Amino acid sequence: MSAEPIFRKRRRQYIIKRGLQFRYIGIVFALAILASLVTGYTVFATGWTLLGAKLANVYPQGRLLVVLKATNLALIRNLLFVSPFIFILGLFFSHKIAGPVYRIEKSLYEIIQGNLTLKFRLRKGDELWDLANLLTTMTESFNNSVSLNKDVIVKVQREIEAAKKLALTQPLDSDALQAAIKNLQANIEEIKVSLDKWTTEKSVKPS
Repeated sequence: MSAEPIFRKRRRQYIIKRGLQFRYIGIVFALAILASLVTGYTVFATGWTLLGAKLANVYPQGRLLVVLKATNLALIRNLLFVSPFIFILGLFFSHKIAGPVYRIEKSLYEIIQGNLTLKFRLRKGDELWDLANLLTTMTESFNNSVSLNKDVIVKVQREIEAAKKLALTQPLDSDALQAAIKNLQANIEEIKVSLDKWTTEKSVKPS
């Protein structure tokens, strides 16, 4: 099918689901900044509590403020330095989710159009394998049910044609006609049993 080459071409692009991936990267950035702030505050608070009084006797207060300011600037500078690496890592890991989401969405749209032969295949290292396998099982169940009903409908059409011919035959063979009607009823019951396993909005009885 033509869907697979398109899928492979899109997967070379690391930004596939822009909104999803940028939200993921934003969360990673927020957690990194929060961790840095908590770590910095803990180190400064602990160090100031333990060493502040002693250092105040050695260094002037203005000198301590300069050291504190320089330390804060170093923390901000280092955070800015690692930001590109955080972005790249966030983009890389988000791609392992965004790629499968894109592929699953594309397959679901094809299923909506009536293609029940699709299987949800993901690449090695991708996330959402459990979901893809579950969706494949669901699609196979739909496909088997529809295929069975199609086969039974063909039988029903044949039984109807046979009943029509028997009805026009003179003299009328009532036994043969009755047998054809029974076969027709059996096939209709088979379709009914196949469809009864599905719960739809109209089939739910009001409580």
